[in-house]
Amino acid sequence: MTHSIQPKNLLAGLGLALLMLSSPIAVYVWQLMGFAPQADLAHPLLLITITNGFSILLLIGIYYRFWVRLSQLEQGEGNSQFLSPESRDTSWRTRYRDRQQAELQEQNFVSVILDTANALIIVLDQQGRIIRFNHTCERLTGYSFEEVKGKYIWDLFLIPEDIESVKTIIRELQACHFPNEHENYWLARDGTRRLISWYNTVLLDDNGAVKYLIGIGIDITERQQAEQMRRQLERQQELSQLQLRFFSLVSHEFRTPLSTILASVQLLQLCPNKFSPDKKLRNLQRIESAAQRLRQMLDNILIINRAETGQLDSQPTPINPEQFCQGLLAEIPHNSDKHYALNFVQQTDCKNAYLDDKLLRSILSNLLTNAIKYSLSGGTIDLQLTCTPTEVIFQVRDQGIGIPAADIPHIFEPFHRGKNIDSIPGSGLGLTVAKTCVNLHGGNISVTSELGVGTTFTVTIPG
Repeated sequence: MTHSIQPKNLLAGLGLALLMLSSPIAVYVWQLMGFAPQADLAHPLLLITITNGFSILLLIGIYYRFWVRLSQLEQGEGNSQFLSPESRDTSWRTRYRDRQQAELQEQNFVSVILDTANALIIVLDQQGRIIRFNHTCERLTGYSFEEVKGKYIWDLFLIPEDIESVKTIIRELQACHFPNEHENYWLARDGTRRLISWYNTVLLDDNGAVKYLIGIGIDITERQQAEQMRRQLERQQELSQLQLRFFSLVSHEFRTPLSTILASVQLLQLCPNKFSPDKKLRNLQRIESAAQRLRQMLDNILIINRAETGQLDSQPTPINPEQFCQGLLAEIPHNSDKHYALNFVQQTDCKNAYLDDKLLRSILSNLLTNAIKYSLSGGTIDLQLTCTPTEVIFQVRDQGIGIPAADIPHIFEPFHRGKNIDSIPGSGLGLTVAKTCVNLHGGNISVTSELGVGTTFTVTIPG
């Protein structure tokens, strides 16, 4: 405190002396100018007053400049101005050393956080070279930081399929498009692959330019494997349920036509002479219809199996769609229990197209069979053909019971049947087969329906 009290005392003494000397100095100056104080006392007094006022203002300025500063010095602020050169040099060195220590502590603090984090943290320069690589990265890859420092990540860790996508991510970061996220595989030293989920951002310099690229990654390999196992289990459960439904439906669907065939044959055998030619013809038609149903179900099962095992593909050949549709309608057996009209409607001239006739037969036969099955007696079923320069469009339209709106999103799923079918027999495979064959053609199938009015299926195939 000695250095701050003495200047204050000095300042106070100088101020008092200035006030005491200002009056005599003013009178002496007045006399030198030729004025007698006895003759005109007002002028010296005026001068003294002005001089004292000036002295007071001067003292106030001095106080503001120095006294307040000295008070700050007592609190330990800025006292280097009053220190000796040796003391100022020592103080500067101390502050510089303290600042260096603080920066070093902060760096160590950040390093500890990066190295103890249970996440992969990698820092790249603007070109994508590694300048920081934490302990988690070292443990996962088997490389030390010294081995990877200054190298590009695509030269060390990326599989060939991921290189371009990662470079694209880095270019986006370099263009200040951040943050972004992506997943890619990393190759470890021992050749194992780990799937990493990355969150990427950048660090900017004082001018707003990208200085560092920062990636924070989490190893999700086990999570992905668990997800794959979960999907496999779900798939197995679905397959088990489908198998149960398949055996239940197929056993029922096979039993019905077989029973029809067996009963008709027995009647014809036991009473060959008791039936008129018309009754014999009806029994033969029942046998034919039942056999057709069996063949249709077997064909559907084989098509689904071949499609799921990758053994079914489209093999287009030049055909005449008009003749094909007319021949298909002629092959459909007449159901003696129902009276309906099958119509072929041709919208445009369509004599040449490039289609797979086997797949097309499966598509249209299933749609027509369903239209017949779910139509009321006396209804009309139309097969409409339209050709454009690039497409062939088939429409199967009936006047049947219709499909509930809640069932439409699921009608192409295996074994799915509408809630309004009651006791109408069916396996639930026909529409699945139709859609599978349409997809193999690279086409599209859609449906519109209204309960009690009818249903229209539209098949569009590139031709």
